[in-house]
Amino acid sequence: MIHQTTVDYLCNLINIDTTINSNNEIEGILYIKEVFDKIGIENKVYEPVSGKGNIIATINGKSNDAIILHSHIDTANYNAENWLFQPQKATLVNNCIVGRGTLDCKGLIAIWMDIMKYFYLNNCNGKELKNTLIFICSCDEESDGKFGTKWLLNNIPVSNSMKLVFGEGGGYPIPLGEDIYFTIQTEEVYINENSQIKNTSINYTENKINEIFNKAIELGYYNQNTLNFYNYRHLQNKRKIAQECFYENIDIILENKEVDMILDYNKKLFNIIENKLNNINKKYKLLPIITPGYSDNRFFRQRGIATIGFFPLDIKNNISGIHGNNEYISFKSLILSYNILLQTLKTLLY
Repeated sequence: MIHQTTVDYLCNLINIDTTINSNNEIEGILYIKEVFDKIGIENKVYEPVSGKGNIIATINGKSNDAIILHSHIDTANYNAENWLFQPQKATLVNNCIVGRGTLDCKGLIAIWMDIMKYFYLNNCNGKELKNTLIFICSCDEESDGKFGTKWLLNNIPVSNSMKLVFGEGGGYPIPLGEDIYFTIQTEEVYINENSQIKNTSINYTENKINEIFNKAIELGYYNQNTLNFYNYRHLQNKRKIAQECFYENIDIILENKEVDMILDYNKKLFNIIENKLNNINKKYKLLPIITPGYSDNRFFRQRGIATIGFFPLDIKNNISGIHGNNEYISFKSLILSYNILLQTLKTLLY
């Protein structure tokens, strides 16, 4: 059953214009602050320049090692003429919420707000967290992050030790045969300012592809599901993952980034999340991938912090509205995301 608080948080966020050109992210951030203040969650707002707002909220645990829940308040612009409903006003229709930012990325903000409320109330009732839980909502992601996540990490002592970051960039369900694979972003192609896309016309031999895959699995960028999925790409429907999300991307990563032990954490996390998916449906599988493009996740990864992108959606939730027209999220997606993310965090925090 959908949490009314999740619906309320998301609708209220959509009704605040935080598009790229609005220079109004601070209003959305102040709404989040108002919610957390009423609950009692410790938080602080940062506004590097007028209109560009960020918030950090904290629930202290036994350890200063922190798990970060990240999202961003800014959204892509839109052409209202191409929408069936008003983009900047939340519309509830057919058990869905329509509006700019539902998928990118206010839906995830609403989920994180509800999850923060859950753990705060549990903490108040004596069920103390093993690790500190920190929620970060930043501005400027759709631009370059200059006054958002990048600024926060450069100027604010967010935590003594960031153990793991959950952000956007994955969770898209892809049917293949009887199974449904949920993507989880383990890395991005643009891992630093100097990275460049390879020429995708490179002829990768079968031996080279296998070498890259095996190395990627060994390091924790992929798992066996990724290999299985790739081998059956010819069976995929219109939701194909582009070829560059597989061996070509891992080749780029291996050339541009020093490998460290942090990727071992991914392997443990894959098992936890896939177990939570299986509890809902035995046909659900986790698909670790490297995505083209970039998100704020890169700022954490550049500092050697384990970071994954995962916002699981219902199989029927069309994702074409991201940065496009008639963006929406279904109640089923919100329920699924809340349940999987909450259960994963409970395993990590208790």
